[in-house]
Amino acid sequence: MVQCLLIDKDPGERARLAQILSGLGMALTERALAGEGVAYCNDNAPDVVLMQAEGQDMEAQDFVRRVRRSPKTRKPVVILYAGAADTEVIGQSILSGAADFLMLPFDRDLLAFKLRQAGIRLA
Repeated sequence: MVQCLLIDKDPGERARLAQILSGLGMALTERALAGEGVAYCNDNAPDVVLMQAEGQDMEAQDFVRRVRRSPKTRKPVVILYAGAADTEVIGQSILSGAADFLMLPFDRDLLAFKLRQAGIRLA
């Protein structure tokens, strides 16, 4: 089963995405803040991290760099999302190692496509 870490400050959006991810057959862990997500990734090895890039306790590209430097041998696929397009944040996040950057709102089909595109095998 694919292990996914979902990071989003908004409990409503987190619940919506958790339902989609669970429906895709993923085992899900949730955190509100990026700093909590880095700590989780340092202690665990999720296959995927899906994170809200806006309003976090660290910049999206810093999160990606820290997760990519995790002591775990397997590095997760990181997909970021936001409600507004900021080309600098998107570009820096991709250059730092994020697999993709999605704009809200997105649906189950688009998320499944992006996960498969990043090499994640879904149930």
